[in-house]
Amino acid sequence: MKQAAAHTTTKSPRGNNPVILSTLGKDLADTAWRIAVPVILAAIIGIVLDKNIGTAPWFTLALTVVGFILAGLLVKKQLAAVEKREDKS
Repeated sequence: MKQAAAHTTTKSPRGNNPVILSTLGKDLADTAWRIAVPVILAAIIGIVLDKNIGTAPWFTLALTVVGFILAGLLVKKQLAAVEKREDKS
């Protein structure tokens, strides 16, 4: 990834670059949902299945692992998109 200093933008009085910080904030928020949503949804589905079928904790554990794998794939896809975006600029 390229460094933020390579971009030409205006700076705030404190010396921070508002454009880069805004982009970073959006990327962090995007990453947060890509991690949280699949894991939490998978765990909730696992808990419901375990309660209804009586297999606790197996569905919860298995689906949580699937949620983490899915989250990892989503973050990997996001990183590839960010690198592609930075290569264009």
